[in-house]
Amino acid sequence: MSNKQQSAVDAENETDIAIELPDYVAEAQARSAEWKERAKTRHKIVGIRTWHINLNPAAMSSMTYSQADRQVQMPPEPKNVHVDWRGPFATQAGALMVEITTDKGLKGYGLGGGGLAGALVIDRHMKYFTLERDPLDVEEIWDTLYHITSIYGRRGLVIYALSGIELALWDLCGKILDAPVYSLITDEPQRKIPAYATGTDVGYYVAQGFTACKPGLRNGLAEGEDGFAKNLEIIREARQEVGSEVELMVDIYLRWDVDYTVRFAEAAADVNLKWIEEAIPLDDYAGMARLVREVDSTWIVSGEHEFTRYGFRELLRWRAAHMIQPDISWAGGFGECLKIANEAAAQGIPTWLHQGGTPWGLHLTACLPLPCRAETFGPSRKSTENELYRQLRPTPRDGFFTLSDNPGFGVEIDEKLLDAYTIDSL
Repeated sequence: MSNKQQSAVDAENETDIAIELPDYVAEAQARSAEWKERAKTRHKIVGIRTWHINLNPAAMSSMTYSQADRQVQMPPEPKNVHVDWRGPFATQAGALMVEITTDKGLKGYGLGGGGLAGALVIDRHMKYFTLERDPLDVEEIWDTLYHITSIYGRRGLVIYALSGIELALWDLCGKILDAPVYSLITDEPQRKIPAYATGTDVGYYVAQGFTACKPGLRNGLAEGEDGFAKNLEIIREARQEVGSEVELMVDIYLRWDVDYTVRFAEAAADVNLKWIEEAIPLDDYAGMARLVREVDSTWIVSGEHEFTRYGFRELLRWRAAHMIQPDISWAGGFGECLKIANEAAAQGIPTWLHQGGTPWGLHLTACLPLPCRAETFGPSRKSTENELYRQLRPTPRDGFFTLSDNPGFGVEIDEKLLDAYTIDSL
């Protein structure tokens, strides 16, 4: 089929979906007004700080990840990786902690991304539209920051930085109102949340109480038929190791194309995969839509690297995923991801957050409209985790996270610890 013929087929298969959108401005104003009536004291934002921290030292050992642990021996970085996701502004090595302080001395914390570049966007632009504002106007502040950065933002690094600010604001909202963030959205939160483990040590995860696991498959188009066979071998061995009752998923990280994915789904049908994640390059909505139409043995899922409700509406318009995976620290923050999840649920599409097992992600997961699990990394028998990483990654027990009723997101971090694990600074 020629490119012209394929384009005609894609256009014919594209279906516009009528989405009845809520009046988000009115909702935000009503919510803010209600909170201001409840608040015992009113606060004003007087300071914003950021720390660039590396939350995945095993993936990028060439970056110092701790002022205190320079002598730690890290495993060598993989070579010949099809998608080079490392780098100082990448989502893990470029993690950005945002602290917002009010005139009453209250502090809110949000985890975003973008590394030093994200910190620069906040320090030289966003903060001037955030200082002196009332944290309880969090959604109005988000709209302002999105608008004033839209000529150079809308996706990627700028939204990573905006996510960190937004989460810190929601954290302040909960602390000002002396309530957990999830309770600001729903009276019936899911406080006990089932987890799934991402990583290769699937047998160990099951022994720790997990009933769902997601290994990654690193062989892609470049590895040819040998790589295809190896992928099948890996996933069949994983199924044999975890048994038939455990849910098993695979993460491809953009290494395949449509034909490869269809062929793999057919060959692996006996493994009973729950989903294939991010198999093909980003922005190929037509390709994703074709996978959803042609693959019926498993879910086709995406969204880890999509941004804001506007990007996710494109996925939904194309019918390009059976399930979506926004990341609360990358896609726009708590309120934005809640909007994304509600719009998807209106079409029967569930949301399983990428990295849902963070303090911020768990509060949103507790409010989601359709059932899901929260993702966690590990546990690992060869851990490179440090004290800061452990604070930002709660540990599930017997395969479940349990939320507390602490105010905000329940995040309190010693600034000295953040300073110790800072990579670089402005």
